[in-house]
Amino acid sequence: MELTLKNIRKSFGEKEVLKGFTFSAESGEALGILGRNGAGKTTTIRILMGVFPADSGEVLVDGRPIDYVKTGIGYLPEERGLYPKKKIIDQLTYFARLKGMEKADAVKSIDRWLERLGMSEHRNQELGTLSKGNQQKIQLVTALAHDPDIIILDEPFSGLDPVNAILLKDVVKEEIALGKIVLFSSHQMNYVEEFCSSIVILNGGEAVLQGKTDELMREHGKNLTDLFVEYASDRI
Repeated sequence: MELTLKNIRKSFGEKEVLKGFTFSAESGEALGILGRNGAGKTTTIRILMGVFPADSGEVLVDGRPIDYVKTGIGYLPEERGLYPKKKIIDQLTYFARLKGMEKADAVKSIDRWLERLGMSEHRNQELGTLSKGNQQKIQLVTALAHDPDIIILDEPFSGLDPVNAILLKDVVKEEIALGKIVLFSSHQMNYVEEFCSSIVILNGGEAVLQGKTDELMREHGKNLTDLFVEYASDRI
């Protein structure tokens, strides 16, 4: 599968947020979407997910307009959005069913992910009784339980202790190995460098640098952090 966002433009009022942004990602690849706050990353993600349309441009899968029924998308947002006073299994099942899963299949997949993440014992608790890091792992289950083709991770390591960060790294690598497209947005360049075979840096709504991560670092003679500082900073 190949995902392409082609010549995406989006304005809010008089402010043009995306100015003809283009990138592609393939199955079995993690692509880092990088940029400072306000560069257009969140707008790009929302257009990809169909939250709102682009003013112009296309979201394509294998050269055709994306079909959201056939192409599953899993999203781990930076700002968590689950219900603190609801039982974990109930709300995970609810979200999986919103993604088109039958209840029995949803529960089976959720229980598998809870076990994988060491969270089975919390299955019947209210979410708000968990630590911030464990709540984040529950939010991750909402992104993965329906076995999506495209996984969007927005600052996924925020709030995780080192042990849970290692667990999440293993899960991400497993999903990439299964042929998923992973889009990774983070300001933690060490994680981007570890996962992302390709990157695109947004600045002012435009792609100012994109390509294979190792090739870009070799070509410019800089590590990823230095490339980010150079290309994501305000440009004269």
